[in-house]
Amino acid sequence: MFILGVLIAIGSAVAFAALGLATLFGGVRSTTEQIIPGFVPDRPGSAERTLTLVAVWVPVIVVTIFGVYTAYRIIEMVIQALA
Repeated sequence: MFILGVLIAIGSAVAFAALGLATLFGGVRSTTEQIIPGFVPDRPGSAERTLTLVAVWVPVIVVTIFGVYTAYRIIEMVIQALA
């Protein structure tokens, strides 16, 4: 049962890390394919551009950090349990 718990914990760590990295990848694609090209026809001011990028990237960065940090903590827990 202990080994099964370790395997489940490692699987969840991989899932959390993948979720964080997929969010980062989605943020990059969204910015390069939709947001930046959308600035061209609309001609927004610099404040609006900045606020748009902040509104997109702050949640992306927060989710990425939480996902990768959670994966790190789970792996740390597994290592401590195995020691």
